[in-house]
Amino acid sequence: MISLNKADKKSYLDVKQELVRLYLSAFTEGISAQKITTDEAETYLDKLFSDGYGIFAFSDDQLIAALISIPLTSDNERPENIRTLYDTAAAEYIAEVLVDKNFREMGLGKKLMRAFEDHLDKKRKHVLLRVWNQNEAAVALYQKAGFKVCGHIVQEKIRPLTNDKFVMHKNYMVKIY
Repeated sequence: MISLNKADKKSYLDVKQELVRLYLSAFTEGISAQKITTDEAETYLDKLFSDGYGIFAFSDDQLIAALISIPLTSDNERPENIRTLYDTAAAEYIAEVLVDKNFREMGLGKKLMRAFEDHLDKKRKHVLLRVWNQNEAAVALYQKAGFKVCGHIVQEKIRPLTNDKFVMHKNYMVKIY
C-alpha cells in the first residue's frame, strides 16, 4: 500500500539519504544523465527544505516518490518574464518531482500533484515548475494537471562519464488557480 504524507524539514531529515538516492537516480542515469555528486545533491536538497516542504510517497516504509515545493523567490534561474508576470507572494514553485524508476507508470506523479494541491495555501494564485522539454512523460503529466508553458531557459550540464558539456532546454509551466 502506498501512503502520501506532507513532509517538513524534520520529515526530510528522517529520510534524507533515501531522498538523495532518489534524486541521484532521477538525474544521473538515462538520457538526461548529469554529473551530480552526492554532496551536491545533499546541499541542494537541504536548501530546498530550508525554504520549502514536500509530499512524500512511501511503499512499505520505503520512500518511492517525492514532490518538493518552495517559494517562487527561491528559484534564482527564472527568466525575466516569469519575474514580472507572477507575484511571488501569490506563487509557489514545484522544484522537484521524483519517482523511483521501479514505481513509474503507476500514477504516482498524478497522486503527488493531487496531494500537493490539497496542501496548497489558498492564497496561492499560481504554481510554476520547470521541466526538460524532452521529458515527454513529465510534460504530459503537467499538461494533464492543467499546466501551460509560460517561459523557457537553457542550462548547460555535464555528462557523468565523459565530462562532456551538453545543453538542456527547459520549459517553465504555470497553473493558475
